[in-house]
Amino acid sequence: MNIQILRNIVVGLVLLSGSIRSQSVLAQLKITHPVNRMVIQRNSTNQATVQIAGSYNQVLDAVEARAVVRVAGQGTTTAWSTIQTNPTNGQFTGSINVTGGWYKIQVRGRTGGTIVASDSVTRFGVGEVFAIIGHSNAQGSGCWIDGVDQCYTGPGAADDRVSVVALNQNSAPFQQYLNTADTHYLPGLAFSQLLQYSGSSPFAQDAGIWGPMGDQLVQRINVPVLLYNAGFGGTTIQMNYWAAYDIPFQHGFCRYDLRMPYANLRNLMNLYIPTTGIRAVLIQHGENDRNNPTDSTYKYYTKVIDKVRTEFNKPNLGFIVAISSFVGVRHDNVRSAQSQVINRANYNAFRGPDLDSITTTADRPDGLHFSPAGQANAGNRWAAAINNVWSSITSYAAETEPAAIVACGGSNQLTVSQPTGYQYDWTTGSTAQSLTVGAGTYAARLKNPQNKIYFPPGVVVPSDIQPASPTILTDNATWNICRSTGLTLTSSYAGLNNWNTGVTSSSIVANTPGVYTVQAQNPVYGCLSGVVSQTIGRAAVDIGVRMQTSRRVVAVNDTVSFRLMVQNKSGCDAGSLTVRNRLPPNVTIVSTGNSMTVANNIVSTTISGLAAGQTNSQPYVARLTAVGNYRATAELTASVNTDLNATPNNGTGNGEDDEAFVDLRTPGSSSAMHESPNPDQAVLPMVQLSQPAPDAAKADLSIQMQVSNQVVAVNQLVDIALIVSNRGGLTATNTVVRHLLPAGMQFNSSVSGMSAAGATVSGAIGEIVAGQSVSITFKAKITTAGVFANQAQIMSVDQADSDSAPNNGYANGEDDQASVTIRTTNQ
Repeated sequence: MNIQILRNIVVGLVLLSGSIRSQSVLAQLKITHPVNRMVIQRNSTNQATVQIAGSYNQVLDAVEARAVVRVAGQGTTTAWSTIQTNPTNGQFTGSINVTGGWYKIQVRGRTGGTIVASDSVTRFGVGEVFAIIGHSNAQGSGCWIDGVDQCYTGPGAADDRVSVVALNQNSAPFQQYLNTADTHYLPGLAFSQLLQYSGSSPFAQDAGIWGPMGDQLVQRINVPVLLYNAGFGGTTIQMNYWAAYDIPFQHGFCRYDLRMPYANLRNLMNLYIPTTGIRAVLIQHGENDRNNPTDSTYKYYTKVIDKVRTEFNKPNLGFIVAISSFVGVRHDNVRSAQSQVINRANYNAFRGPDLDSITTTADRPDGLHFSPAGQANAGNRWAAAINNVWSSITSYAAETEPAAIVACGGSNQLTVSQPTGYQYDWTTGSTAQSLTVGAGTYAARLKNPQNKIYFPPGVVVPSDIQPASPTILTDNATWNICRSTGLTLTSSYAGLNNWNTGVTSSSIVANTPGVYTVQAQNPVYGCLSGVVSQTIGRAAVDIGVRMQTSRRVVAVNDTVSFRLMVQNKSGCDAGSLTVRNRLPPNVTIVSTGNSMTVANNIVSTTISGLAAGQTNSQPYVARLTAVGNYRATAELTASVNTDLNATPNNGTGNGEDDEAFVDLRTPGSSSAMHESPNPDQAVLPMVQLSQPAPDAAKADLSIQMQVSNQVVAVNQLVDIALIVSNRGGLTATNTVVRHLLPAGMQFNSSVSGMSAAGATVSGAIGEIVAGQSVSITFKAKITTAGVFANQAQIMSVDQADSDSAPNNGYANGEDDQASVTIRTTNQ
């Protein structure tokens, strides 16, 4: 018997290394397992567990799947069920239980309860899977009579539910397979309908008897059928036995060195059956074994069956054996051997069709091979025989395919890695365990040490793996923290961000200076963009320091109140500040506020923070213990912010606004000068008193203005105190003080008898004893937003003043004039 390997047939494109070829696939969700037209083996309860896996490239909370019957009555539609919640790394996998039938597999992804992505496999079956071995009547063969092929193949299967892995025997890979028997050259999971010339992996060239058999069988059992065909024309069951047990033999075209013809069955059992499962092996042998005695043929059958069951660890794998021996006549020696195999007790070998009853020339033009009519006759008999026995045969289910591991690979790529312990055959041609790849779909075959092959679900790599590096923006358009509420840094990337603070939102608040970095993060794969960094500092501020005393003339051993006032004159909040007041000699501390410390005759206070425009006032009480003139100085010694126009801790004689002084004296004439030390600065000339010596025959009046708050809200009341001190020798009588209210402020009330005439607020003090101070106060209301300069001066007094002239203006620099600025909170 001759084999026609190179018949010119027309077939579709066959994928050589897997069911998925590398390509640019940018779908949001893609099913990569199962593949179209796949059929997997059902169990005894007419069900199968269907592994469903694939890729996605947007954030999903859950992946759901269902099977929908394609034609009413050919299965049972399942409800939607969740196959995986919160999948990671762009891959999903799970399973559903499906009843025997022909389906459309649907998958959808949800985010926040909304369906955001979907995909489907249009044809998928749960049914029966068979492997075929045999000679030319199994593989498909012509028979030439008078130059005409009388045994050309019939039209294939008309029913959509009959599937094969299509095979092009004219292809270069198949020619390589003929020379190597290597499964690398066989198609992967590329299923199609069994057509006239589609072929059937691993070795069949056309439909032959299996087209009509498939049509008849699916009609009888009402589930899809998948056929693998290892038929090899011109071979015998004896040659299968020799090849299976590595017994050398010679043959014209069946190569023992490749372990043919058994290699075909071995290859399909390793290559396809792990993925689809199997019900039974169909044996279409006999005619070519007619010259062997019954006992030998029986041995060959049983030894091949035993070998398959042992080699593939399927001890109950069923075999359906055709009664087939006709070559012009029946050969009872063959029939007897086949019957003995079938009738062997508990052997799981089942009766196939009796094909020896097909004897007419119309059915067998050459007395052996089948014409199209004979193919239909034989196919129908095969379908009837399988229908009689399939439910008695133990099935083997499809195995779960291993999953690839996906990780970021840099440069907008993913690294796709298969599990360890296999040989790897990627669709790209690579044999490495891992690939680092860009956009496309990638799949591989995995071969374990026992030569079993798996097809892990393909991995779809989208084009947007690694986000572009973001930019950083701030809420105040600078890189400095201005407010105590912090500086808001915002990434331009709207998705997940990886800040060095651990935050993943688009914005963070920087409360401390330093270097802040951010990377945009792909929400599915976690791939990071390039690092963007920015150094954040503190905004500069303008800190002013002032000092006040309750009196300017203090008796020896009497007490006097000092007040340190620290003002943030800038528009930015200040962080921690420290102010130091070195006391002059002969001044001792009586009491201080809770936030002050005293050590080595130094009063210090640390302010944790000072809002923009805010003033912090700290009082303490001291005692003067010696006669003389006193000058107390204070300065800002530390600030976490840079000061705009002063340098902290650089001494008290620079004229900067972070320095302050106050002078006072004891009664009576004395040239003694008691001054705060200034060790932080080079030696300066001794400070000379700016005021002339008090005149015993005159009064010496000075005025100070104090307000309850320098930053107020519109419609808020503020207390204004005018403090008049007399350091002269005479008591001052009938002193009149005038205060000018700026526009936007109005007089409210006074407990000191002051009154208003328009913008002028006046008050009188009957008597100010030499060396004493008197205060008069009033309340004013802020009526509009703005900045308000308040001015006051002494208008008249009965006595002459030794160093100033009353009622001569508000801006002469004399000590009988004073001013304070008040602003509203929005200025």
